[in-house]
Amino acid sequence: MATIVWHKPGRRKYLFLGPGFGAYKAQRASLLGGDWFPHEESGEITMAAVCDENGMIRWFPSDELQVLEVDGKPVSRWFETSYAPDAPLPQDEDDARRSQAGAAEPCPACLTLVRAEERECPSCGLTLIMES
Repeated sequence: MATIVWHKPGRRKYLFLGPGFGAYKAQRASLLGGDWFPHEESGEITMAAVCDENGMIRWFPSDELQVLEVDGKPVSRWFETSYAPDAPLPQDEDDARRSQAGAAEPCPACLTLVRAEERECPSCGLTLIMES
């Protein structure tokens, strides 16, 4: 699975390898105490490891990168809908399966649908008490 990114300031393409964090700590003299009471600042910067066509690994701040393509497809293609307008959506299929299963209620422990005639949950094994 290859992800191609564009480094905006450098105007070059790279192969995305993975995310990471860069930590920093800065110290400067304070106005009143000078070096006796320095002002300290620290934090993390989200970074991304990339490599160029020669295999050289570089780290860039992630906000300087833009994803161009994943597995040879432009990013916009990954967000297109794959459903036909009149095809049932996945939640509609789940609702249809529940109605075919008869009267079913969620297990109190794991929320798996359990039919009324079952004595224990098929998923977690919880023994169910039938109410009369």
